[in-house]
Amino acid sequence: MYRARMVAAGTVADAGKEIRAIGVSEECVRIMADKAIFRLVKLHGVRNAVANIIKQDMLAMGADATVSMWTVDCSRKRTDVLLMGTLKHFKLLVARMRMQGAHLPAQKKAEYKAVSEELSMLLRKSLQ
Repeated sequence: MYRARMVAAGTVADAGKEIRAIGVSEECVRIMADKAIFRLVKLHGVRNAVANIIKQDMLAMGADATVSMWTVDCSRKRTDVLLMGTLKHFKLLVARMRMQGAHLPAQKKAEYKAVSEELSMLLRKSLQ
């Protein structure tokens, strides 16, 4: 009846094309395209304190992150983190990670900066 089908959109341009085909304004395309691209991103060997902040930030913006069961009690020093969200979520996370370390000692500040920079570089292709 409605001919439901999956639509693939690997980049913002792909998503914009599909959104535009519905017959929306260009403003709508601009607002919605980042929300149409979902990504899983894995970070390796993240210090538990940083992993917990990342998870809290992702949850606060409606996305999610998975950390190991040893992260909360810090019985292991580091964890891998699986981030789950849209490009919009990742843009927000990049900005938050830049701000997060602002008032910390240089070494800890560098950890948040590294998360921000690595995510920016990784997702750059999807944002085109």
